[in-house]
Amino acid sequence: MEYSRDSSENSLFFRIITWLVEKRTLVVALFLVLLLSGVFCYEKLPLEAFPDVANMQVRVITQVPGKASEEVERLVTIPIEKEVNGIPHSKPPRSISIFGLSVVTIVFDDHIEPNSARQQVLERIGHADIPDGLEPELDPNASAVGEIFRYSVQSDTWSSMDRKEVQDWLLNRLFKSVDGIVDATGFGGPTRVFLVEMDPGRVQAYGLDQSDIAAALATSNDSTGGSYITSNDQRYMVRGLGLLKSVDDIGDVVIKTSDEGVPIRVKDVADVRIGEAVRKGQVGIDDDDDAVEGILMMRRGDNPSRVIENLKAVWDDISSQLPEGMRLVVLQDRTALVNRTTETISHNVAEGIVLVVVLLMLFLFQIRSALICSIVIPSALLGACIILRVFDIPANLLSLGAIDFGIIVDGAVIMVENITLRLCNTNPVGSSIKRTVCLAAAEVAKPILFSTTIIAMTFLPILSFEHVEGRLFKPLAVMMILVLSVASFTTIAIIPVIVYIVFRKRPPVHRHNPVVTAVRNGYRRLMIRVQKKSRTTITAVAIFCITGLIIVPFLGAEFIPELEEGNIWLTVTILPSSVTLERSVEIAREIREIIGTYPEVQTTLTQVGAPDDGTDPNPYNMIEVLVPLKPQEEWRPELKSKEQLIESIEEQIDSRIPGLILNFSQCIKDSMEESMSGVKNGEYAVKITGHDIRRLEKIGDQIEDVLNDTPGIVDVARDNLSGQPQLVVEIANQQASRYGVTARQILDVVETSVGGKAVTKIIEGERRFDVILRLREPYRQTPREVGEILVTAPGGKKIPLQQLARIKLLDGANAILRENNQRRIAVYANIRGRDLGSSVMDTQAKIAKLKLPRGYHISYAGEFERARQAGERLLIVVPITLLLIFMLLYIAYDSAGTAIFIMSVVPIAAACAFFVLLISGTHLSISSGVGLIALLGLTIQNAVIITSRTIELFEDLPVRAAIRKAAAEKMNAVFLAALVAAVGLAPAAFSTGIGSQSQKPFAIVIAFGILPATILSFVFLPAIAHIFVRRKKRVYSREDHRLLLASSLEQALSGSGSSLAGPEEIDR
Repeated sequence: MEYSRDSSENSLFFRIITWLVEKRTLVVALFLVLLLSGVFCYEKLPLEAFPDVANMQVRVITQVPGKASEEVERLVTIPIEKEVNGIPHSKPPRSISIFGLSVVTIVFDDHIEPNSARQQVLERIGHADIPDGLEPELDPNASAVGEIFRYSVQSDTWSSMDRKEVQDWLLNRLFKSVDGIVDATGFGGPTRVFLVEMDPGRVQAYGLDQSDIAAALATSNDSTGGSYITSNDQRYMVRGLGLLKSVDDIGDVVIKTSDEGVPIRVKDVADVRIGEAVRKGQVGIDDDDDAVEGILMMRRGDNPSRVIENLKAVWDDISSQLPEGMRLVVLQDRTALVNRTTETISHNVAEGIVLVVVLLMLFLFQIRSALICSIVIPSALLGACIILRVFDIPANLLSLGAIDFGIIVDGAVIMVENITLRLCNTNPVGSSIKRTVCLAAAEVAKPILFSTTIIAMTFLPILSFEHVEGRLFKPLAVMMILVLSVASFTTIAIIPVIVYIVFRKRPPVHRHNPVVTAVRNGYRRLMIRVQKKSRTTITAVAIFCITGLIIVPFLGAEFIPELEEGNIWLTVTILPSSVTLERSVEIAREIREIIGTYPEVQTTLTQVGAPDDGTDPNPYNMIEVLVPLKPQEEWRPELKSKEQLIESIEEQIDSRIPGLILNFSQCIKDSMEESMSGVKNGEYAVKITGHDIRRLEKIGDQIEDVLNDTPGIVDVARDNLSGQPQLVVEIANQQASRYGVTARQILDVVETSVGGKAVTKIIEGERRFDVILRLREPYRQTPREVGEILVTAPGGKKIPLQQLARIKLLDGANAILRENNQRRIAVYANIRGRDLGSSVMDTQAKIAKLKLPRGYHISYAGEFERARQAGERLLIVVPITLLLIFMLLYIAYDSAGTAIFIMSVVPIAAACAFFVLLISGTHLSISSGVGLIALLGLTIQNAVIITSRTIELFEDLPVRAAIRKAAAEKMNAVFLAALVAAVGLAPAAFSTGIGSQSQKPFAIVIAFGILPATILSFVFLPAIAHIFVRRKKRVYSREDHRLLLASSLEQALSGSGSSLAGPEEIDR
C-alpha cells in the first residue's frame, strides 16, 4: 500500500520534524544532556515530605512574671490585641493568657510576605499600652511544621540543672548558628538562680525592710569605666569592677551601718543559696523524671532535609564541646519520616513505571516500540524537575507520587503506533523511510497536542485552590501540567528521531495479537446487540448514573486522609485544673511506665506545662506525650493497625489512672491543627465566644454532652478556663491612706515577699543568673502568714498587710482564651470509626437547637470546616473545568451538538468514581475530588476518539456500519490508554506505607474508575450516537462538515488499533 502525499507534508510540524531527523546526532546529544541536567536538578531539588499547609502567623510572646491570668489578660493581652487589630491581610487575633505568660497570635493570608507581616506586627506592639519593664517578643520565624529535630542532654554525673545551663547557654547558641535553624528551644530542667530569702524577724530587728535589701543588692553589683591614664607613653584603660560572683559575695553585701558603726550585711537578715526559679514545666523521658530536651525549629520556607543535613554535618563538633560526661541523644529526627515517605513514594513510582512498560510490551507486541514509548517517562519527569529548579517552584513528594505515568505515555503510544503502522503498510526503502516517518509523525502532532491540552486543562482549575487544599494540591497540578508539557515536547520532537534511528535498517513487522482479536470480535457482537436495543442500553446507563448520584450521601466525607507520621502524640488533661506541677509529674511518670511496656514503642517523652520561653503555652494540668513508633513490620502480629495500639494504650491508662482526659493525635498533625484552628486538641472543635467565663463553661458543658452522645465522636473534652484557687490581696484604700501607704508600696511588698523579685543578676562569663529576693518559705505559705507580712509606713512604723488589704480565697481563671476580641471556650473531639462529615452534621443539627444568651456565638473549626470550604470551591471548580473542556470541543468540532454528545460521558465517569469510592470504603475528600476531575478529562478524551472517527465515516459507509467500524477501530487505542492509566497509579492505590495516604484516594479514583468508565462509554456512546447520527447525518452531508483537527486526531488514535489488528480485519 503506497503512502499518499497529503496535507501533512505541507504542515509546519512536518518541516520541523524533518529537520530534527536530519540533525539526529545533534538532537540525541542534546536529549542526553537534557536527561543528565534533569538528574542533577532532581538531586538538588528541595522536595518536602509534608508540605506546610498552615497560614502565615506571627505570635507575640510576653513574659509577665508572677501575674495571674486575669492580670495578664487585662494588662498585656488586651492592649496588644487592640494594637494588632486591622493589620492588612490579617484575621482578628487570638490569644491565651495564663499564669505569667501572654501569647497573642495573628494569622495572615497568602497575600503577604512573612518578613512584612512580622515587621508590621513589631511596629504595632511598640505602641501597646502595657506596664513598664515588660518586653513583648515575636516568636521565631518558623512554621507549624517547623519542628524537625528533638534531642536530650543526658549524663550519669551531671545534675539536671547543670544540663539545663548547657542547653540554654551553649547548645542554644551553637544550634542556632546552623544554616536553616531559627530556634533551639530548651524544655525541662530547673533554671539556676541565686535566692536571697529574708527572715522577717531579723529584718524587723535591724529596722530594715525589703526595699533596703533590694537597693543594696542592686547598687553593690556593678562595674564602670574611668576612661584611661597614661604612663611611660602607654595608655592604661581604667575599669572599676564591683560585680558579685558567688553566694558569699551576695551575703557580704552591706545593707547599711548601725548607729554603732557595725555593718549590717545581707547574710545577717537572709539566707543566701543557689536554688531554682519558678518552673513553667518539666520533661520526663523514659525513667528520667527531670530530663532536659532541645527542640530545633526550621526557618520558614526552608527544606527539612537540607537543614538536617547541615545539622548532622556539625553534630559531632557540637557534641565535642559538651562538658565531659554529657552526651546528646536523638529523640526525633524528621529525616526518618522523610526517608520512609521517600521510600514509599519511590516504590510506588517505580512499580507504576515497570507496570506501564510491561503492559506496553504485551499490547503493542513490539518490544522496540514499547521501549521507545517508555523513553517519555524519565524525560518528562526529569524535564519537569529542570523547570521546577530553574524557576524555584516548590514541589513535594506527595505531588511526585501522584503522577500517572500511564497518562504521560499516551501521546508516545499514538506517535509510535502511527509511525510503525505506516512503515508496516507502505514498506518503504532508502530515503523514503525518513519521509514516511516524518509524515506519520506530523500527521499526529496536532492531535497529540489536542489530547494533552484536554488532560492538562483538568488540572488548571486546581491552581485556583486556596488555603490548605491549595498548598496540598497546587504542587500536584503544577507537576502534572509540567510533566504533560514535557512529555508532549518529547513525543513530537524526540520520539520520531529515535524511531527513525531504530527502524531505518530493520523496519517493524506486523504481528498478530490473538488476545486483542478475541476481544474485538466479542465487542463487535456486543455492538450489534447494543444497536438493536439502544433505548434499553441508554435506560440502563441512565439508571446506573442516577444510582451513582444517590449513593453520594452515603460515601462519607473528610478533608484529606490523615497522613501517617509514625508516632503518637497524646495530650492528657488532668482535673482539677489547679493541680500542682509535682502531681502532674507523678502522673506523667505513670503514663510513661504504661506506654513503655509496649514493644512497638521506641521511647516515651512527656512534657508537663510550658517551656521557659513561652513558645508552647500550657498550664500544669496538661501533659503532652510524644511516642515515636517502630516500623509496623516490627510490631506484634496481634496488633494489626495503629488504631488498635491506641485503643490498647487508652484502656491501660484509663484502668490505672482514671479521670484523665485523653486526646490522641500525631506530632505534625497536632501542630497543624492548633495553628489553623487555634484549638490545641482534636480534629473537630466547637467554639463559643462571649464575655463571662462561667457562662461560657456552662454552654461548653451542654455542647460536650451533645458530642458525647454522637456515635463516632471520641476524646471529647473542653477548655478548662476556671477552677484555679487564688489568694487575693485587695487593697483597702481607706486603711492604706490612713497610714500614708500607697498602693504601689503594698503591691511591691506582695510581689517581692511572696512571689520573689529579681533585683540584680550574677554574670559568669556568658551566663547570667537572676538574684531573687523573697521571704523564707515558712512565712508565705498560708493566708494568715501572708497577712502578717509587714509594710513600712512613711514614719517607719511596721504595719501588717492584713490591716491594709482584704485577704481572701477566690476561684479564678486557670487560663483565658480569646478570639475575635472576645473570650472563647472550645469543645473539641476526634472522629474514630465513622466519617467526619456525617459525624459533624449530626452534632451541628443538635447544637442548632440550643438557645444561647445574647452576645454569645458558636462557630466551628477543624477539618470539617476546611472540608466544607474546600467542597464549596470544588462545586465551582468542577463546572468550570467541564465548561473549559466543552469550549475546547466546540472550537475543535464547530458544533455544540457534537460537544454535548462527547460530554455525555461525564455522568458515567462520575458514577464510576462514586461506586469505586463506595466499594473501596474511601470517603469523599479533596484528594478524591481532584482524582474525579482528572478522570472526567480522561473519559472525555476517550469519547473524542470514537466521535472523531465516526464523523469521518458518515459519507463513506451506512450509519450502522460507520458506528461499528469507528468503535472497533478505536477500541484498542482507548483501552490501551485506559489500561496504562490504571496500572500507572495502581501501586499508589494499593500502597499503605507512610506518605501514601493523601494521594491514595486520587489514585483509587483513576486506577479503578477509568476502566469501568471506558467500558460503559463504549457501550453507551454507540447507542446514543446511533440515535444522534440518524437525526444529524443529513446535516453533516449537506454542509460537508469535516474538521481537519478532528480528522488528524482520529488518524492518530486509530494507529494503535490498526497495527494490532490490521485494516483488513476491521473492514470485515
